[in-house]
Amino acid sequence: MTAKADRIQELLDDPHIQEAFENVRQKYYGLIESTPLDSERDGALHDIRKMLQLLRDVENDLLEAIQEGHLEDHNVQQKGQGFLKDLINGRAN
Repeated sequence: MTAKADRIQELLDDPHIQEAFENVRQKYYGLIESTPLDSERDGALHDIRKMLQLLRDVENDLLEAIQEGHLEDHNVQQKGQGFLKDLINGRAN
């Protein structure tokens, strides 16, 4: 993987980072449960849902970076197989 993808994977594997994401998520779920369902507060529920979506977006962005690192590795491996294989076997021009 790329250095960036490796670092992101390390971060996401860190139990403290996982706990931080879960703590934030639980905080907003708690706010949803405690927010009254009246017309004055409906905007607050919408805002809380937006915060949960933003948290999900951050997680997805990090996971996409890891996937891009895997894809880059795969592409490099595929490109290198033909040329490097020929070099190793003494068939390079």
